[in-house]
Amino acid sequence: MYVTTKPTVYLIDGLNLVRSFLWQFARTEEDVTAEFLDFMEAVSCDEKYCMHEYRVVFDGAYRPVGPLYRAGVHVIFSEEASADDYIFQEAAYLSQSGARVIAVTSDRDLQARLKEVGVKALFCQKFYRSLHLSSR
Repeated sequence: MYVTTKPTVYLIDGLNLVRSFLWQFARTEEDVTAEFLDFMEAVSCDEKYCMHEYRVVFDGAYRPVGPLYRAGVHVIFSEEASADDYIFQEAAYLSQSGARVIAVTSDRDLQARLKEVGVKALFCQKFYRSLHLSSR
């Protein structure tokens, strides 16, 4: 199991995760995004995962993706910054503040930067699979 049982803030690279699944589902990015956010909402309501906070960060300006707050899921748009930079800064701040934080990204450069400041990172596929398999 990759998802911890200790209360944690998960900073999820939204486009990175969604795009890592587009080839599997052969649907539009918007459809996969909607399905992923619905899945995360259900996960955040599950008693095994409700102690966590899930922040899904998308690159760029706001665009319609449904509700920005869904149970324990908060959808964020990075605006002028890249999602990677937003995740790095937020992870470093939260970690320095004593919060338990894990970044979810398949971007190896971002993972290396996070490691330098002591923040753990999970690959998108591992994160999704661990939630998907244990929610059955």
